[in-house]
Amino acid sequence: MKATPALTTVVALLAVSAFAQSDVIIKQHAKEIRDQNNVRQGVTPPAAPAQPVRPAATTSSPTPVQQSLAKVRADLAAIRPDSPVTPEQKQQLAKDLLATAQGANKPSSEKVAALADELSAAVAQKPLSDTDRNRLLTDLAAVLNPANIQPTQMQAIIADVQAIFQVNGLARKDAVKITDAVKAVAAETRH
Repeated sequence: MKATPALTTVVALLAVSAFAQSDVIIKQHAKEIRDQNNVRQGVTPPAAPAQPVRPAATTSSPTPVQQSLAKVRADLAAIRPDSPVTPEQKQQLAKDLLATAQGANKPSSEKVAALADELSAAVAQKPLSDTDRNRLLTDLAAVLNPANIQPTQMQAIIADVQAIFQVNGLARKDAVKITDAVKAVAAETRH
C-alpha cells in the first residue's frame, strides 16, 4: 500500500516535468514564428545584428572582410538549384568563410567546413534572393567577427539566419542544422 502513494507522486512529478519542458518548446517555437513573420514583413529583429566592419569614408579600397564576403557571395550564387554541390564548391565556400574571420579567435576549419556543407545544401534546395543573401552575409560576418557583439545580439543574429532560410521555404529541420553549425562557429569565435 505504501508503494502506491510513492508511485503516484513519481508519476505526478514526471507529468509536471514533461509539461514544463513542452512549455519551453512551445515558447521557443512561438518566438521562431514571430521572427519569421517579422522577416516576411520586413521588420528588423528587436536586437538588430551588428553590421560588418566598414571602411573609413576616406578609403575606397574594400577591407579584407568585404573582399572575403564578396567571394562568399559569389560562392553562394554559383550553387545551382536542384544540382549536386561539388566538393570543390564546398571547399571554396569554407575557405572564403574562414578568410572572413579576422579576429584573434578564428573558428576551426572543421566547424567552418560543416557550416559550408549545410549552407551549400540549403542553397541548392532553395536559392536565396539577393536581399536574403546580403542579410545572410551580414549575419555571417558578425558571427565570424564578433567583437563588440553582446550575447543577446548574437542570439538575434543566429535566429535571423534560421528565419532567412525558413521564410525562404527550407524545412525547419534543415534550417536548424544551419543554425547549429552557426552556433558552433560562434562558440569558437567568441572565446
